[in-house]
Amino acid sequence: MKHRKPSFDDLRLAVCALLGKRVIVFGDMILDEFVYGRTGRVSREAPVVIVRYDGSEWMPGGAANAAQNVAALGGAAVPVSVVGDDEAGSRLGEILRGSGMPRRGLVAGRGLRTTTKTRVMAGDFHAQRQQVVRIDREEDAPLPPRLEDRVLAALDRELGRAEAVLMSDYHQRLFTDRVIVESVRLCRTRGVPVVVDSRRRLATFRGATAATPNEVEAARAAGLESADGAALELIGRRLLRTLAARAVLVTRGRFGMALFEPGKRTLAIDVVGSRAAADVTGAGDTVAAAMALALAAGCGMAAAMHIANIAASIVVMKRGTAVASTAEVLGAIDALERGERSPAG
Repeated sequence: MKHRKPSFDDLRLAVCALLGKRVIVFGDMILDEFVYGRTGRVSREAPVVIVRYDGSEWMPGGAANAAQNVAALGGAAVPVSVVGDDEAGSRLGEILRGSGMPRRGLVAGRGLRTTTKTRVMAGDFHAQRQQVVRIDREEDAPLPPRLEDRVLAALDRELGRAEAVLMSDYHQRLFTDRVIVESVRLCRTRGVPVVVDSRRRLATFRGATAATPNEVEAARAAGLESADGAALELIGRRLLRTLAARAVLVTRGRFGMALFEPGKRTLAIDVVGSRAAADVTGAGDTVAAAMALALAAGCGMAAAMHIANIAASIVVMKRGTAVASTAEVLGAIDALERGERSPAG
């Protein structure tokens, strides 16, 4: 069966259909901290530059960034996760609340540390600041059963009003074997579609509705070494069977995307706009968020793929962890209809 290519009007209608759709973002919430400073001399204590502190900024990372993307695209994002009962967890909750998201789904674990990634950004007065070092604060211990119970109960409570679930696995502590199996089962029992974005354990999310791996993640999940050429077709079809999914969307960086659905030919599309991305950070979150919203809105997979592609093309042209707004996506569709390669022309 062939895919019908959505028209520009189809895409506009699909983007508008995303507005207000309620999506649970179930995943590893991370706090991104940026420490800014200036460099001017080398330390006498060690061969390192001295950074003179200017200020700090905090942003949502991991699944929290995926939730921000859902909200930016017009959806109602509901974060559900486990965070620490520490300052970082409180700060992350406040950031999400400031974006209009509820905090009731954030389970605070006593004695746990909220995953925090601190990037020191430094440069002189006349140069753009560059990342000097990154410090990761993470928990190595698996999630204890009592917290598994609490976070699964939080997910179950929110499912009654949800139209889709985005499972964002950043290989932190949330997705234990039990949590993966039980969370997918809860969603299937409630009839709520699930989109999975998993760094390393995609194959374990059997029963998900759709998945959005990049080429490396897809190859790993399919047990193959490469996603190049003909191998990509094998990988996509194998993942469909492994997950028993309705769709697998493989992102391919500057080579675009490939959509696999049972009983349909593979649909491959090129990137929108420039192939020279400014920063690919968070682009996977954007794709997963767009797919989850599209499922919530009842859009076809081909339309969902095109919207995700356009949204990602906007995000990769921004520095740092970024989002694409509804207005930006609609503007990009208008630009494409005019024959321009990107919203900027």
